[in-house]
Amino acid sequence: MIAMKLGWAVLEGICVWLTLYYGSGGALALGAMLLILPLGSLPVHLCLRKRLRVRVEAPAVARKGDEGGVTVWLENPTLLPALRIRCRVTTRNQLNGESCTQHVMTWAFPKGQRRASLRLGSEYCGRIRISVEQVKLYDCLGLIGVPCGCTGEAHMTVQPDTFPIRVNLIPNPDSQEDSDSYSQERPGADLTETFQIREYVPGDSIRQIHWKLSGKFDRLIVRDPALPITRNVLVFWERTGQSGNVRRIDAQAEAVVSLCRSLADGGIQFTLGWNDTEGNVCVLHEICAMEDLVGVIPSLLRAAGRSSGVGGASLLVQTRPDALCGHMVYIGEEPCADVLQMQRLGHVTALLCGESLLEGSIPFDVGRYREQLGEIDV
Repeated sequence: MIAMKLGWAVLEGICVWLTLYYGSGGALALGAMLLILPLGSLPVHLCLRKRLRVRVEAPAVARKGDEGGVTVWLENPTLLPALRIRCRVTTRNQLNGESCTQHVMTWAFPKGQRRASLRLGSEYCGRIRISVEQVKLYDCLGLIGVPCGCTGEAHMTVQPDTFPIRVNLIPNPDSQEDSDSYSQERPGADLTETFQIREYVPGDSIRQIHWKLSGKFDRLIVRDPALPITRNVLVFWERTGQSGNVRRIDAQAEAVVSLCRSLADGGIQFTLGWNDTEGNVCVLHEICAMEDLVGVIPSLLRAAGRSSGVGGASLLVQTRPDALCGHMVYIGEEPCADVLQMQRLGHVTALLCGESLLEGSIPFDVGRYREQLGEIDV
Protein backbone atom coordinates (compact mmCIF):
# COMPACT_ATOMS: atom_id res chain seq x y z
CA MET A 1 0.00 0.00 0.00
CA ILE A 2 2.81 2.44 0.83
CA ALA A 3 4.51 1.80 -2.51
CA MET A 4 1.24 2.44 -4.37
CA LYS A 5 0.69 5.70 -2.51
CA LEU A 6 4.23 6.86 -3.22
CA GLY A 7 3.82 5.94 -6.88
CA TRP A 8 0.53 7.87 -7.03
CA ALA A 9 2.12 10.95 -5.43
CA VAL A 10 5.03 10.89 -7.88
CA LEU A 11 2.75 10.45 -10.89
CA GLU A 12 0.40 13.19 -9.70
CA GLY A 13 3.37 15.51 -9.17
CA ILE A 14 4.62 14.84 -12.70
CA CYS A 15 1.15 15.61 -14.11
CA VAL A 16 1.00 18.91 -12.20
CA TRP A 17 4.48 19.85 -13.36
CA LEU A 18 3.71 19.04 -17.00
CA THR A 19 0.45 21.00 -16.80
CA LEU A 20 2.01 24.09 -15.25
CA TYR A 21 5.26 24.09 -17.19
CA TYR A 22 4.12 22.92 -20.62
CA GLY A 23 0.38 23.46 -20.41
CA SER A 24 -0.22 19.85 -21.37
CA GLY A 25 -3.92 19.01 -21.62
CA GLY A 26 -3.22 15.28 -21.45
CA ALA A 27 -1.30 15.69 -18.20
CA LEU A 28 -4.17 17.76 -16.79
CA ALA A 29 -6.70 15.07 -17.71
CA LEU A 30 -4.55 12.33 -16.24
CA GLY A 31 -3.97 14.28 -13.03
CA ALA A 32 -7.70 14.96 -12.69
CA MET A 33 -8.49 11.29 -13.21
CA LEU A 34 -5.98 10.29 -10.54
CA LEU A 35 -7.88 12.53 -8.10
CA ILE A 36 -11.40 11.59 -9.17
CA LEU A 37 -10.92 7.81 -8.98
CA PRO A 38 -10.20 7.58 -5.22
CA LEU A 39 -12.66 10.34 -4.32
CA GLY A 40 -15.39 8.81 -6.50
CA SER A 41 -15.01 5.44 -4.76
CA LEU A 42 -15.50 7.00 -1.33
CA PRO A 43 -19.35 7.19 -1.35
CA VAL A 44 -19.54 3.63 -2.71
CA HIS A 45 -17.38 2.34 0.12
CA LEU A 46 -19.32 4.31 2.73
CA CYS A 47 -22.44 2.52 1.53
CA LEU A 48 -20.74 -0.89 1.48
CA ARG A 49 -19.02 -0.67 4.88
CA LYS A 50 -22.13 -1.71 6.83
CA ARG A 51 -23.35 -4.32 4.37
CA LEU A 52 -20.25 -6.40 3.77
CA ARG A 53 -20.08 -9.73 5.67
CA VAL A 54 -17.06 -11.84 6.57
CA ARG A 55 -16.82 -15.49 7.65
CA VAL A 56 -13.80 -17.60 8.60
CA GLU A 57 -13.57 -21.37 8.14
CA ALA A 58 -10.77 -23.50 9.57
CA PRO A 59 -10.19 -27.23 10.19
CA ALA A 60 -11.16 -28.35 13.69
CA VAL A 61 -7.82 -30.04 14.37
CA ALA A 62 -4.29 -30.00 13.01
CA ARG A 63 -0.99 -31.65 13.83
CA LYS A 64 2.00 -29.82 15.22
CA GLY A 65 4.12 -28.38 12.44
CA ASP A 66 1.42 -28.87 9.80
CA GLU A 67 -0.46 -26.01 8.18
CA GLY A 68 -4.22 -26.16 7.88
CA GLY A 69 -6.15 -24.54 5.07
CA VAL A 70 -8.07 -21.48 6.32
CA THR A 71 -10.68 -19.74 4.18
CA VAL A 72 -11.87 -16.16 4.60
CA TRP A 73 -15.27 -15.65 2.92
CA LEU A 74 -16.44 -12.16 1.97
CA GLU A 75 -20.07 -11.66 1.00
CA ASN A 76 -21.30 -8.57 -0.84
CA PRO A 77 -25.14 -8.47 -0.84
CA THR A 78 -25.33 -5.12 -2.65
CA LEU A 79 -25.25 -4.10 -6.32
CA LEU A 80 -22.04 -2.13 -5.75
CA PRO A 81 -18.61 -3.64 -6.43
CA ALA A 82 -15.80 -3.79 -3.90
CA LEU A 83 -12.67 -3.78 -6.06
CA ARG A 84 -10.01 -3.87 -3.37
CA ILE A 85 -10.51 -5.32 0.13
CA ARG A 86 -7.76 -5.67 2.69
CA CYS A 87 -8.29 -8.07 5.61
CA ARG A 88 -6.02 -8.27 8.64
CA VAL A 89 -5.95 -11.87 9.87
CA THR A 90 -4.51 -12.52 13.34
CA THR A 91 -3.71 -15.95 14.73
CA ARG A 92 -3.10 -16.45 18.44
CA ASN A 93 -2.23 -19.60 20.34
CA GLN A 94 -4.44 -19.23 23.41
CA LEU A 95 -2.28 -21.65 25.39
CA ASN A 96 1.15 -20.02 25.07
CA GLY A 97 0.33 -16.55 23.69
CA GLU A 98 2.19 -17.03 20.40
CA SER A 99 0.66 -14.78 17.72
CA CYS A 100 1.19 -13.51 14.19
CA THR A 101 -0.61 -11.24 11.73
CA GLN A 102 -1.13 -11.56 7.98
CA HIS A 103 -2.86 -9.35 5.43
CA VAL A 104 -5.09 -10.72 2.69
CA MET A 105 -6.05 -8.72 -0.41
CA THR A 106 -9.18 -9.67 -2.35
CA TRP A 107 -12.36 -8.25 -3.92
CA ALA A 108 -16.09 -8.93 -3.96
CA PHE A 109 -18.37 -8.55 -6.97
CA PRO A 110 -21.99 -7.35 -6.60
CA LYS A 111 -24.39 -9.95 -5.18
CA GLY A 112 -21.61 -12.46 -4.80
CA GLN A 113 -19.10 -14.13 -2.52
CA ARG A 114 -15.36 -14.19 -2.71
CA ARG A 115 -13.00 -16.42 -0.80
CA ALA A 116 -9.37 -15.95 0.08
CA SER A 117 -7.29 -18.93 1.18
CA LEU A 118 -4.25 -19.06 3.42
CA ARG A 119 -2.42 -21.75 5.36
CA LEU A 120 -1.85 -21.44 9.07
CA GLY A 121 -0.38 -23.69 11.75
CA SER A 122 1.91 -23.82 14.77
CA GLU A 123 4.96 -25.71 15.94
CA TYR A 124 3.36 -25.96 19.39
CA CYS A 125 0.11 -27.49 20.55
CA GLY A 126 -2.71 -25.23 21.66
CA ARG A 127 -6.07 -23.77 20.73
CA ILE A 128 -5.51 -21.39 17.80
CA ARG A 129 -7.90 -18.47 17.46
CA ILE A 130 -8.03 -17.20 13.88
CA SER A 131 -9.73 -13.83 13.65
CA VAL A 132 -10.33 -11.24 10.95
CA GLU A 133 -9.92 -8.16 13.12
CA GLN A 134 -9.98 -5.45 10.49
CA VAL A 135 -11.49 -5.13 7.02
CA LYS A 136 -10.85 -2.03 4.88
CA LEU A 137 -12.25 -1.05 1.50
CA TYR A 138 -9.83 0.70 -0.85
CA ASP A 139 -10.17 2.36 -4.21
CA CYS A 140 -8.45 0.79 -7.21
CA LEU A 141 -5.32 2.85 -6.51
CA GLY A 142 -5.18 1.82 -2.82
CA LEU A 143 -5.18 5.39 -1.50
CA ILE A 144 -8.20 5.87 0.76
CA GLY A 145 -9.19 3.10 3.16
CA VAL A 146 -12.68 2.90 4.63
CA PRO A 147 -12.93 0.55 7.64
CA CYS A 148 -15.82 -1.95 7.78
CA GLY A 149 -17.55 -3.08 10.92
CA CYS A 150 -17.48 -6.77 10.00
CA THR A 151 -15.29 -9.30 11.79
CA GLY A 152 -15.01 -13.08 11.75
CA GLU A 153 -13.49 -15.77 13.92
CA ALA A 154 -12.71 -19.49 13.86
CA HIS A 155 -10.73 -21.91 16.02
CA MET A 156 -8.33 -24.73 15.27
CA THR A 157 -6.86 -27.13 17.84
CA VAL A 158 -3.25 -28.14 17.29
CA GLN A 159 -3.09 -31.55 18.93
CA PRO A 160 -0.22 -32.54 21.21
CA ASP A 161 2.01 -35.44 20.23
CA THR A 162 1.19 -37.92 22.98
CA PHE A 163 3.51 -40.65 24.21
CA PRO A 164 2.96 -43.80 26.33
CA ILE A 165 3.16 -43.43 30.10
CA ARG A 166 2.99 -46.46 32.38
CA VAL A 167 0.97 -45.44 35.42
CA ASN A 168 1.29 -47.49 38.61
CA LEU A 169 -1.47 -46.79 41.14
CA ILE A 170 0.07 -47.32 44.57
CA PRO A 171 -2.51 -48.43 47.18
CA ASN A 172 -3.10 -45.73 49.75
CA PRO A 173 -4.18 -47.18 53.12
CA ASP A 174 -5.26 -43.74 54.36
CA SER A 175 -7.66 -43.19 51.47
CA GLN A 176 -11.03 -44.79 50.81
CA GLU A 177 -11.01 -46.30 47.34
CA ASP A 178 -14.16 -46.50 45.22
CA SER A 179 -13.83 -50.26 44.77
CA ASP A 180 -17.60 -50.73 44.68
CA SER A 181 -18.07 -48.55 41.58
CA TYR A 182 -18.45 -50.12 38.16
CA SER A 183 -18.42 -48.80 34.61
CA GLN A 184 -21.73 -48.12 32.89
CA GLU A 185 -20.10 -47.91 29.46
CA ARG A 186 -18.24 -51.19 28.96
CA PRO A 187 -17.91 -54.70 30.46
CA GLY A 188 -14.95 -55.98 32.42
CA ALA A 189 -13.84 -59.15 34.18
CA ASP A 190 -15.52 -58.95 37.60
CA LEU A 191 -18.00 -61.87 37.57
CA THR A 192 -19.40 -60.87 40.95
CA GLU A 193 -21.21 -57.96 39.29
CA THR A 194 -23.26 -57.93 36.08
CA PHE A 195 -22.75 -55.37 33.34
CA GLN A 196 -25.56 -56.57 31.05
CA ILE A 197 -27.74 -59.60 30.14
CA ARG A 198 -27.80 -60.78 26.52
CA GLU A 199 -28.17 -63.83 24.30
CA TYR A 200 -25.31 -66.27 23.89
CA VAL A 201 -22.99 -65.87 20.89
CA PRO A 202 -20.31 -68.37 19.85
CA GLY A 203 -17.12 -67.74 21.78
CA ASP A 204 -18.74 -66.71 25.08
CA SER A 205 -17.34 -68.39 28.16
CA ILE A 206 -19.45 -71.10 29.81
CA ARG A 207 -18.88 -69.28 33.12
CA GLN A 208 -20.95 -66.38 31.78
CA ILE A 209 -24.06 -68.48 31.09
CA HIS A 210 -27.01 -67.57 33.32
CA TRP A 211 -28.53 -71.04 33.72
CA LYS A 212 -31.67 -69.94 35.52
CA LEU A 213 -32.65 -67.41 32.83
CA SER A 214 -31.58 -69.79 30.09
CA GLY A 215 -34.02 -72.42 31.39
CA LYS A 216 -36.79 -69.84 31.72
CA PHE A 217 -36.48 -68.52 28.15
CA ASP A 218 -35.47 -71.85 26.61
CA ARG A 219 -32.34 -70.38 25.06
CA LEU A 220 -28.85 -69.63 26.28
CA ILE A 221 -28.55 -66.31 28.14
CA VAL A 222 -25.21 -64.91 29.27
CA ARG A 223 -24.26 -62.08 31.55
CA ASP A 224 -21.28 -59.83 30.87
CA PRO A 225 -19.09 -59.19 33.92
CA ALA A 226 -18.67 -55.64 35.21
CA LEU A 227 -15.60 -53.41 35.05
CA PRO A 228 -14.48 -52.01 38.42
CA ILE A 229 -13.52 -48.38 38.17
CA THR A 230 -11.45 -46.04 40.26
CA ARG A 231 -12.65 -42.45 40.58
CA ASN A 232 -10.07 -41.67 43.23
CA VAL A 233 -7.58 -40.03 40.83
CA LEU A 234 -7.02 -36.33 40.14
CA VAL A 235 -4.81 -34.88 37.39
CA PHE A 236 -4.28 -31.14 37.96
CA TRP A 237 -2.34 -28.71 35.73
CA GLU A 238 -0.99 -25.65 37.53
CA ARG A 239 -1.25 -22.65 35.19
CA THR A 240 0.14 -20.06 37.63
CA GLY A 241 3.90 -19.68 37.89
CA GLN A 242 4.52 -20.07 34.16
CA SER A 243 7.62 -18.40 32.71
CA GLY A 244 6.08 -18.05 29.26
CA ASN A 245 8.63 -20.41 27.71
CA VAL A 246 6.65 -21.92 24.83
CA ARG A 247 8.71 -25.12 24.78
CA ARG A 248 8.07 -25.77 28.47
CA ILE A 249 4.36 -25.10 28.05
CA ASP A 250 4.30 -27.51 25.12
CA ALA A 251 6.08 -30.21 27.12
CA GLN A 252 3.63 -29.80 30.02
CA ALA A 253 0.60 -30.01 27.72
CA GLU A 254 1.90 -33.20 26.12
CA ALA A 255 2.61 -34.69 29.55
CA VAL A 256 -0.92 -33.89 30.79
CA VAL A 257 -2.71 -35.30 27.75
CA SER A 258 -0.45 -38.36 27.56
CA LEU A 259 -1.04 -39.14 31.24
CA CYS A 260 -4.81 -38.77 30.80
CA ARG A 261 -4.78 -41.05 27.76
CA SER A 262 -2.89 -43.71 29.71
CA LEU A 263 -5.43 -43.55 32.54
CA ALA A 264 -8.38 -43.70 30.14
CA ASP A 265 -6.86 -46.62 28.22
CA GLY A 266 -6.48 -48.47 31.54
CA GLY A 267 -10.18 -48.08 32.34
CA ILE A 268 -9.47 -45.66 35.19
CA GLN A 269 -12.04 -42.92 35.59
CA PHE A 270 -10.50 -39.71 36.93
CA THR A 271 -10.88 -35.97 37.33
CA LEU A 272 -8.95 -33.60 35.09
CA GLY A 273 -8.53 -30.04 36.29
CA TRP A 274 -6.62 -26.78 35.89
CA ASN A 275 -6.93 -23.23 37.15
CA ASP A 276 -8.46 -20.53 34.96
CA THR A 277 -6.03 -17.65 35.49
CA GLU A 278 -8.46 -15.04 34.17
CA GLY A 279 -11.42 -15.92 36.37
CA ASN A 280 -9.35 -17.32 39.28
CA VAL A 281 -11.43 -20.48 39.43
CA CYS A 282 -10.66 -24.18 39.17
CA VAL A 283 -12.00 -26.02 36.12
CA LEU A 284 -12.73 -29.69 36.79
CA HIS A 285 -13.99 -32.38 34.40
CA GLU A 286 -14.94 -35.96 35.16
CA ILE A 287 -13.34 -38.25 32.57
CA CYS A 288 -15.13 -41.59 32.28
CA ALA A 289 -13.99 -42.65 28.81
CA MET A 290 -11.73 -41.58 25.95
CA GLU A 291 -14.62 -39.69 24.36
CA ASP A 292 -14.81 -37.44 27.41
CA LEU A 293 -11.10 -36.67 27.20
CA VAL A 294 -11.30 -35.84 23.49
CA GLY A 295 -14.12 -33.39 24.20
CA VAL A 296 -12.17 -31.63 26.96
CA ILE A 297 -8.86 -31.21 25.10
CA PRO A 298 -9.87 -28.00 23.21
CA SER A 299 -10.74 -26.33 26.54
CA LEU A 300 -7.56 -27.61 28.16
CA LEU A 301 -5.40 -26.28 25.32
CA ARG A 302 -6.66 -22.72 25.72
CA ALA A 303 -5.86 -22.54 29.44
CA ALA A 304 -3.54 -19.53 29.38
CA GLY A 305 -0.84 -19.38 32.03
CA ARG A 306 0.49 -16.50 34.13
CA SER A 307 3.76 -15.81 35.88
CA SER A 308 2.12 -14.65 39.11
CA GLY A 309 -1.25 -14.47 40.80
CA VAL A 310 -3.45 -16.86 42.72
CA GLY A 311 -2.04 -20.36 42.47
CA GLY A 312 -4.09 -23.25 41.18
CA ALA A 313 -3.26 -25.45 44.16
CA SER A 314 -4.45 -22.69 46.50
CA LEU A 315 -7.74 -22.37 44.61
CA LEU A 316 -8.17 -26.13 44.63
CA VAL A 317 -7.61 -26.44 48.38
CA GLN A 318 -9.77 -23.43 49.26
CA THR A 319 -12.66 -23.72 46.80
CA ARG A 320 -12.80 -27.38 45.69
CA PRO A 321 -11.59 -29.54 48.56
CA ASP A 322 -14.05 -32.19 47.40
CA ALA A 323 -11.76 -32.84 44.42
CA LEU A 324 -8.83 -33.85 46.64
CA CYS A 325 -8.49 -37.62 46.69
CA GLY A 326 -6.19 -40.59 47.28
CA HIS A 327 -4.16 -40.32 44.08
CA MET A 328 -3.24 -36.87 42.75
CA VAL A 329 -0.86 -35.83 39.97
CA TYR A 330 0.25 -32.19 39.98
CA ILE A 331 1.86 -30.86 36.78
CA GLY A 332 3.41 -27.42 36.56
CA GLU A 333 6.51 -25.29 36.13
CA GLU A 334 6.80 -23.19 39.28
CA PRO A 335 4.99 -25.14 42.04
CA CYS A 336 2.45 -23.36 44.22
CA ALA A 337 3.29 -23.46 47.94
CA ASP A 338 -0.14 -24.89 48.75
CA VAL A 339 0.57 -28.06 46.79
CA LEU A 340 1.73 -29.58 50.08
CA GLN A 341 -1.74 -28.95 51.52
CA MET A 342 -3.17 -31.28 48.88
CA GLN A 343 -1.45 -34.19 50.61
CA ARG A 344 -3.78 -34.13 53.60
CA LEU A 345 -6.21 -36.46 51.81
CA GLY A 346 -3.93 -38.41 49.52
CA HIS A 347 -0.59 -38.87 47.84
CA VAL A 348 0.58 -36.13 45.46
CA THR A 349 2.92 -36.95 42.58
CA ALA A 350 4.43 -33.68 41.34
CA LEU A 351 5.73 -33.51 37.76
CA LEU A 352 7.65 -30.26 37.40
CA CYS A 353 9.15 -28.72 34.26
CA GLY A 354 11.10 -25.79 35.68
CA GLU A 355 13.96 -24.60 37.86
CA SER A 356 12.25 -24.86 41.27
CA LEU A 357 11.58 -28.38 42.48
CA LEU A 358 9.80 -29.88 45.45
CA GLU A 359 11.25 -32.64 47.54
CA GLY A 360 10.15 -35.95 46.07
CA SER A 361 8.95 -34.42 42.81
CA ILE A 362 9.70 -35.84 39.36
CA PRO A 363 11.55 -33.30 37.19
CA PHE A 364 11.33 -33.29 33.40
CA ASP A 365 12.71 -30.99 30.72
CA VAL A 366 11.82 -30.03 27.17
CA GLY A 367 14.43 -32.30 25.62
CA ARG A 368 13.90 -35.65 27.38
CA TYR A 369 10.44 -35.58 28.93
CA ARG A 370 9.26 -38.62 26.96
CA GLU A 371 11.95 -40.78 28.54
CA GLN A 372 11.76 -39.13 31.97
CA LEU A 373 7.99 -39.69 32.24
CA GLY A 374 7.84 -43.16 30.71
CA GLU A 375 6.73 -44.67 34.02
CA ILE A 376 5.36 -42.93 37.13
CA ASP A 377 3.92 -44.06 40.45
CA VAL A 378 0.72 -42.32 41.48
